[in-house]
Amino acid sequence: MLYLLLGLSVGYVSVDKDYTIQLGMNELNEGIESINHEFEKEQWGWGGSLFLVENNLAFKAKMLKGNEMADLDSNSISLGLFFDTKLFELGYAFEFSRFIFCLSGGGGQSSINLKSVKESGTIDFPVSLLNPEGSVDYKGSSFVLSASADVLFALSDYLGFGVSAGYVHGISTPEMVIEKMGDIEILNAPQVPLNQTYVKFIFAVGDFANL
Repeated sequence: MLYLLLGLSVGYVSVDKDYTIQLGMNELNEGIESINHEFEKEQWGWGGSLFLVENNLAFKAKMLKGNEMADLDSNSISLGLFFDTKLFELGYAFEFSRFIFCLSGGGGQSSINLKSVKESGTIDFPVSLLNPEGSVDYKGSSFVLSASADVLFALSDYLGFGVSAGYVHGISTPEMVIEKMGDIEILNAPQVPLNQTYVKFIFAVGDFANL
């Protein structure tokens, strides 16, 4: 992988621990208040990044992820909430001795996925005919705009650690639609804005020899 980065002043790929605050969570919780469960705004997940710099011009590709699991014991139902955001940004990098600071902006796509699965228990035969898979899968997505700031410290010529903080703004507010039950009209589906702030803790492998 490293040979692909030769000729660049800085380049790395990374595994990131993502902390996101989902600013549209109130709308989702209002839409599901009848099930007596609220999802948290703060989400954690594992994402990744690609960062390339040449002549102080930076290109960044980022993948943000967050998820939360919940069990509704009274109904033997497991809920899974997943956020997935893919961003592409251009920016300007300030290079210093053994660390780099970058400001950038761009956009991409963000999605929300809410899954409900019946884990155990009993179900009447006629009801099983209405929901043969035992699960429902709701999804919504939107194009987004983004801006971020990154700081990366070179621990060696090939290893680095850094932090990226940013804001993501959904261009539209998607209505969550069902994926696994055919052309069924869902009433009162929540519209969830896919706006978020985030912090990525970056564990990088790449070429930092020029810092």
